[in-house]
Amino acid sequence: MAICLSQKFTSRRFVPAAAAMLALAGVAMTPACGFAAEPLGDETFEGGFSCLAPSGPKDMGPIICQSVINPSLPSFDFSLYWHGGEAAGTQVLDRIDIRAKGETGPFQSLSPVESSVPVTVAHNGFEVVDLNFDGFLDMRVIRFLPAGPNTPYQNWLWSPEQAKFVANPALDEITSPRFDADAQEITSDWRSSASEHGSDIYTYDGDTPVLIHRETDTMGAGGACARTFYDRIEDELRKTGDGPCTDQAE
Repeated sequence: MAICLSQKFTSRRFVPAAAAMLALAGVAMTPACGFAAEPLGDETFEGGFSCLAPSGPKDMGPIICQSVINPSLPSFDFSLYWHGGEAAGTQVLDRIDIRAKGETGPFQSLSPVESSVPVTVAHNGFEVVDLNFDGFLDMRVIRFLPAGPNTPYQNWLWSPEQAKFVANPALDEITSPRFDADAQEITSDWRSSASEHGSDIYTYDGDTPVLIHRETDTMGAGGACARTFYDRIEDELRKTGDGPCTDQAE
């Protein structure tokens, strides 16, 4: 007989004592019953990923990436299937298959994937990073490269409850996001026109990013820059102040 333990029950203090008691009863103890269990995330886990691109222009095989998204889970292989875009020098992702180490087939296939970028962008901007600060690495790709700084991404968050990656359309709406794990915030710098740009700050409500602060810089006649501040008050964004821009040199 064997007992499967999720990460929440495998602390250093618990395991030795529990193992001794269970051994006397003839019961084996295993760390987890596959990755369908619901282990706790380790918010200090940084992880990483690596990718192997096709060997040359005639190699139409998938881009293969690998990552351990949490110490409690097996290593995952990500196969990025692609084709050449209509525009010369572009690469389009068709789907992403995800396979756990030791398994013969994928446990998840993501399609359609909205990613069409120049071939100079390594593996279509694919990244495995913690996007919601829960200790499990998530996944994103660059959708396209705009003329301005507002780079859009397609994002999937790892769901421990569902044991798969789940699309997050609300996160997709945030362009050029930067993730601050210490502050538990997302910052997005954007430009709406030649005379207006700004910076937004989001925090999560569950798995939904919520805009809590905005600063908008507007260039007026003669090159004067005015900055307007907005903050979320009573569940709506309200103007809370204004003044001159303090970093016009940018």
